[in-house]
Order: sequence, then structure tokens, then C-alpha cells
Amino acid sequence: MSSTKMLTMAVAAVVVGGMLSACGSAGSADTVGADGTKTVTIGIMTPLTGPASASFGQHTLDAANARIQLANDTNEIPGVKIKLVTQDEGTSVDTSTNALKRLAEQDNALVVLAAGVYFWGSYRYAVQQNIPVVGDCIDGPECGYAENKTIFATFGSSDNDFKSYKGLPEFFKKQGGTSYCGISYDAPSPSANGKAMAGSAAAAGLPVKYTNFAMPRGAADFSSIALSIKQAGCDIVGAQVQVADAIALYTAVKSAGVTLKSTFVQGAYGQELLNDPASRAAAQGLTATSGTMPWSQNTPGVQKMKDALKKYAGWDSPYPAAGFQWGWFTADTAIAGLKKAGKDVTRESFVEALRTVTDHDHDGLTCPVDYSKFGTTSQQFPGNCTWMVKVQDNDFVSITGDDPIHIEPIPGTKNS
Repeated sequence: MSSTKMLTMAVAAVVVGGMLSACGSAGSADTVGADGTKTVTIGIMTPLTGPASASFGQHTLDAANARIQLANDTNEIPGVKIKLVTQDEGTSVDTSTNALKRLAEQDNALVVLAAGVYFWGSYRYAVQQNIPVVGDCIDGPECGYAENKTIFATFGSSDNDFKSYKGLPEFFKKQGGTSYCGISYDAPSPSANGKAMAGSAAAAGLPVKYTNFAMPRGAADFSSIALSIKQAGCDIVGAQVQVADAIALYTAVKSAGVTLKSTFVQGAYGQELLNDPASRAAAQGLTATSGTMPWSQNTPGVQKMKDALKKYAGWDSPYPAAGFQWGWFTADTAIAGLKKAGKDVTRESFVEALRTVTDHDHDGLTCPVDYSKFGTTSQQFPGNCTWMVKVQDNDFVSITGDDPIHIEPIPGTKNS
């Protein structure tokens, strides 16, 4: 993904319905117009500056804005219009906490969308203040604890035991894979996900011949790791790393003369990769995961998302931007809660309402998510499902078609 484009775009706020408000004023939320329509404020915090902005930034805001504008224009929530306000999550736990406080105290946001990577350090404030938060929950364990009742994981509450699972190893086997090597950063979530995938491969009878769950972020010796993979004789590689590092690793493995039958890479599914000639060339043959229905399948849910992003964000490319999923799906989840709560929604009634939604599949774009349960979802797999795509020429070819791989946790296992 091109971080330069995102970092150079000045973003003060995203506003729905023509109401510009970066900070808002006390009492400005939940107003009622002359026609009886109630305006409800939703806040979003996402990295607009710093390294993480390359994976979120303007694309995340555009997608949240598009989903909310679609709801407003189609009267999806009778008697309710939504105003979206924005704060930069920044580059640390402190800046995340400050953004959350500004959204709650200055902007009077009824609900906050946490579409970023530092909410793990700021969530306690939301819990203490009973602020409803809908998060991507890819950064830490906070969404897996039942005591954090006001926090919702868009793609399902994560199992903090990081159980081994069935489903993906069987896919590796169908691709001709016979042995597994796993790589991850030396950080809690990536390493736990890496261990879970290795444990899953072993449980399925795939020998795990090499693992490195202590790879330094931004300073890895890919040639050395590739040599270790070659010496181990692996033909499947799972990488719990950022896309740029995954492509660098994949390139090093190919340069070492290793022929892989299958790979697992997250975050590579996005138009940005195809638009970058060097990345596209390096990624040829790479097998990547898509936690949501691939756009190539053109289902009704895909068409709805495509049309909204074209209308409200000017996006007319064959595939989504990688950052779209964080904004679109957190906003879509919040809308599901607002619809359930009704016009007289409060923070408390929103939480109670969304906790009764047990089968939200985001218009068929994910497997159903049950917001009444905690600790039931493998963190990397929205709704315990994933689709797999392969980079082929200038396209992402869906290997799994319309039907995702279903992830089935193995009881009694633990990889945290």
C-alpha cells in the first residue's frame, strides 16, 4: 500500500449529511430536527499519521463515511440520521486515549469506531465510562473479555487462548502442501496467531519443520529466514507480518530456489498491491487471505459495497483498498446496533440492543457474527471464516469461490 498518498492527505474530519464537525461542541449530539429526525453522532478514531496510517488512513475514513451516507440516503434507520466525526488515533497508546476522550467528551459521540492498532491501550477508559465501542480488535485481547461489555468486535470476539483449528490446514493439503513453516513478529498477537497456525498444521498431520515467532518488525534478515525455510524443506509458509515484509520474505524464498505450494498472508488483498508494479511482480503466485467476500465474486453484498464506495468515495477499481474493511465493517456493525435500538437510542440501549444480534453477516460479506458471545472467534478469521485468493497477473483469483473456509477451533488446545 502506498503510505505516501495517505500521509499527504489532510484529514480534519469526515462528516455525513453536510455537517462539518471535527471536534463538535457540548450537547451537539443526538439533536432532533423540525421534521422529527434525530441526529446521532458516531465517532471514528483511526491512524491518520505515523506508520500504521498506511494500512488505515483515508481509505478507512472513506469506507466508514460511505456506509453511513448510504444508511442516511436510504433511510435505513427510520427517523435517524448519522453524523460521523473523526479523530486521529496517532502513533501510540497515549494518542489513542486522547482521541477516544475527544470523541466521547468533546464530540459527544454515542458510539466510537476503533479502527486502528492502539485501542488495546485505551480501551479501559471506554469501559470505565460505559462508552460503546465497535472495534476491529486486531491489536490485543480486550475484545475477548466478557467484563468489557461495551466493547464489540466487528468480526467476532476473539478467543484469547488462540486455539488450534481445523479448516485451513485442509486447504493447504488440497493445494499440495506437505510441510509447514511459520513466521511472525515478536509481539503478543502475531506470535500467538503464528503458534495457533503451526499447532493447527501439526494437528492435521502436516509436519512443522521450522518456526520463527520472534522476527523483528522492520529489521528482519529475510535471506537468513529463507535459507532456514529451504533447509527445513517446507512447501507451505504462513506469515503473521505486514504485507511489505511478507512480500520481501516471499521474494527471498523464491530467490533461494524454494517452490511453495501454498502461503498464508494477511492484508495483501487490496488494489494497492496490484497498482504497484514492483509489488505486483513480486507477489505473483502469492496466496493471500481475504476475511470478507472477494469482490471478484460480485454477490449482492459486494455490489452494495462497490456502489456505495463509487458514489460516496469515488472508488471505481476492480478490487477494494485494503483499508476499506476497517471503516466499512465497523460502521456497518454500529448501524446494526442502531437499527436494533431504535430512534430513542442511548449508549446503554445501544449496548443492550447489539448484544442481542446473533447472526450479523454484513450483507453476506462475512460469516455470521454472534455479538452475544465472548471468546468464540479465532482472531485472524472474521466470523471464523476466510476466503483465499491468489495473485495472478493483474488480478486476485478467488481459490475458494463464494464459499469460505470454515475455521473450527479444536477444544482443549491453547497457543497463547
